[in-house]
Amino acid sequence: MKQIIYTLTILLAAMMLPAGCGSRVNPDQNIEIARTAIAEGDYTSALSALDEANSVLRDSTASPKALAQIAVLYCIIDENNHTENNQYKAIECYELAMKISPDSVKECFGLLSDNEQMALDLLGKLHNASRDISEFAEPLDGTEYGDSMQIINDIDIME
Repeated sequence: MKQIIYTLTILLAAMMLPAGCGSRVNPDQNIEIARTAIAEGDYTSALSALDEANSVLRDSTASPKALAQIAVLYCIIDENNHTENNQYKAIECYELAMKISPDSVKECFGLLSDNEQMALDLLGKLHNASRDISEFAEPLDGTEYGDSMQIINDIDIME
């Protein structure tokens, strides 16, 4: 009798294991959750949804369209909160999206509202400026710049 109970317990645990581990993040769904939260003024929930989506989109197999949309929404959150806490995340997402497929990022314009299109355009300008700066900038402390945001932060300090 004990053997049957143990066997059933093991079988039930084995059947429940994939269900517990199968909670995969759907970036597109998280993007929509973030958009809805932003529309309702709930920036904390929006940021949480974006961070969760961003956590699974960290390699070259990621969707450039999703990365671009996440980048834009990070900008929108910062604009509405009057902060710049998430600009680094936005630029990181945008740079990865551009590295994967610049054409896909351009296609995103049709998926975005006017406000979001302006944010994507701004990210594009920041991305291009950071590349230009890194080509011509001399390190202030004798080290090489490996990070475009560090260059932008150093320029902010100099102003």
